[in-house]
Amino acid sequence: MIRLVLGLLLTPLILQLPYLVPPYGTFTFWWFGLELIIGYTTMLLFGAPLIWLFVRKGWVSWWQSVLGGMLAASLFLLLWFGTSTWEHFLLNGLRLTVHAWVLAAAGGLVFWLIALWRNPRFNGPNNSFKPKPLRGSA
Repeated sequence: MIRLVLGLLLTPLILQLPYLVPPYGTFTFWWFGLELIIGYTTMLLFGAPLIWLFVRKGWVSWWQSVLGGMLAASLFLLLWFGTSTWEHFLLNGLRLTVHAWVLAAAGGLVFWLIALWRNPRFNGPNNSFKPKPLRGSA
């Protein structure tokens, strides 16, 4: 459970670390803060319920986490474009969609690495070793 919470808290922050690499200006820090707000909002509104659903269904492989992140980003984009103007959608729609999907795919992979990869709580018991009974004991 701790790894799941760490994954929820650290994934948006880890995705924004490239913005802290020099050279950076005041615009970079403004964009860093805006994307952190958008990242945590998307994670809370759409990502956390999807994570709950995916873990409950047993969908915990890496590609399912990537698709879940892209689905959460798509839901956020529907909300974003639904509240914006038609001109904003025509000018920035494709660029924002590609940017959101790339970040969401990377976020799904980072979340999977932090929270789900080799986590016995979500992967089930290891049944790979099945000993054979000794002859004559059965």
